[in-house]
Amino acid sequence: MKLNSPLFVLLRILCYGLLLFGIAEGIFFDAAHPMEEGYFGEITFTEIGQEIILFVLFIAYLFIGAKWKEIRVISNFVALFFLMAFIREFNFLLSGWIYPVLVVFAIMGYLFVRDFKKINQSSQAFFSQPASSWFISGFLITLVFSRLFGRSKFWRLLYEPETYRLAKAATEEGLELLGDTLMLISAIEFFLFYYFEKRKAQE
Repeated sequence: MKLNSPLFVLLRILCYGLLLFGIAEGIFFDAAHPMEEGYFGEITFTEIGQEIILFVLFIAYLFIGAKWKEIRVISNFVALFFLMAFIREFNFLLSGWIYPVLVVFAIMGYLFVRDFKKINQSSQAFFSQPASSWFISGFLITLVFSRLFGRSKFWRLLYEPETYRLAKAATEEGLELLGDTLMLISAIEFFLFYYFEKRKAQE
């Protein structure tokens, strides 16, 4: 079976569709079963799902970078970005979460200086892959659109001041989880491309 054969493309669409169905059902579960601390708090499927996906993305892009030399520099940056995002998710537990984030950021700075001459080539190799479109889409949804769509002043136009927070939380957290899931799909697509290219070379 080839990577872009109709059957394998259809299979991936089905699997990714089921993945999105699963996160939608998880968000519905959180709405139907609010915790004592309220809707969409830290101990919910939506929040824990975000944390798990961010950690998986850190490991996945670190692994991809270790195996795929051409995109290694950018893949390492992406992996460390997800590690910082993962640590940031635990701000409700770690009052000093900024310090481990700064350590990771310092590592990124070191890698930037060390691999500066390789960044351009690695960036071209990374973003020339179709899988990077999944990454960019998820990144923009999580880091940009969810923040803009979750603005309080928007939801106050639709709901009363005492009731808008529920809709705001559901939408913003749900969009973040969607964006994280799309970036997870990007990692899967990067890995599949690498696997099939390696197998082709061996043949």
